[in-house]
Amino acid sequence: MAALARAGWSFTHRITADSIWRLITSTLMGTPYAVAPVSSLYLWERPQDLALQRARNTIVQRNHLRLWLAPWTWEGQSVWVGQVSRDIAVKTTSLSPTLTTHVIDPDIDEAREHLFQSMLVAGAIARYGFVNVGEPVFESEPRYNLTEDPYFTDGRFLVAEVVHGISVPPDEAVRITD
Repeated sequence: MAALARAGWSFTHRITADSIWRLITSTLMGTPYAVAPVSSLYLWERPQDLALQRARNTIVQRNHLRLWLAPWTWEGQSVWVGQVSRDIAVKTTSLSPTLTTHVIDPDIDEAREHLFQSMLVAGAIARYGFVNVGEPVFESEPRYNLTEDPYFTDGRFLVAEVVHGISVPPDEAVRITD
């Protein structure tokens, strides 16, 4: 968590009447809300364990990071699985209890790269690699998420060993290849 904070990621508020009001006000005024709540996504039949964001100029544009503690370890260490997205607009939807949702940037790899670069520059990554987990989805034939926003991807996941208590210069982070 300290590494994420060093990289500019902040924990989010929980969804409450007060935080929703503040979210609406920030949206209407075009102002930032650096710790605005995010909706839950589910993995392993449970919502994320942690939600963070990296604020941008307005509440309408921000980066979300959701993390789940995996049910396994690697070399005796906890493993976290994450989902990251970049908001680019707000829209109404009946699929959300708040009747609104953010529209995500359809280039979902851009959000992954933003997370990776922020962590790398913060000296928080010792080793990293990219794993092919699915077929690419091309911009010319996008897929659609639950709220019908289009997306495309190269089909790769970032895998990173995050360090704490030390800082690794970006040029000393080791890229692992197949």
